[in-house]
Amino acid sequence: MIEVLALASAVSTIAGSISSAVQAGRDVSAVLPAFGKLAKLEADISLAESGRHKGPLRRLSSTEEEGFAISMAKMRHKEAMDELRSICQLYGPPNMWATVVREQAAARKRRADLLNAQAKQRDKIFYSITISLSILVFCGGAAGLFWFATLLAEN
Repeated sequence: MIEVLALASAVSTIAGSISSAVQAGRDVSAVLPAFGKLAKLEADISLAESGRHKGPLRRLSSTEEEGFAISMAKMRHKEAMDELRSICQLYGPPNMWATVVREQAAARKRRADLLNAQAKQRDKIFYSITISLSILVFCGGAAGLFWFATLLAEN
């Protein structure tokens, strides 16, 4: 489950740690896992924006607070990416930003695929349960109707 209200602060925290590491001259391979976390957060933000982070019934009740939190997270992510691009180009080794973008796109795709698969599985389970309960209620209603009809016929 995605905690929508904490996305913006998580983006800021991870971006700050990446910025400090690049300015300190850390190796690209040491910084890439943090960029992977940032890509994961971006996938979480897009999933929250589409509303698929909730179950089918909870999607009906979306609060304004969640909407503002998602907007704030999107803005922070954009600002963080712009800042990190300039820092990587200024302080990082040559082609660092190209490597980061390539790896981040791959991580983003993997995460989005995983989250979409989980959402589809959750929806499939929900709809299966709904259909099963509907059939059960229909059969129970039909049986009750026949039982009531036989009671009326006997009297």
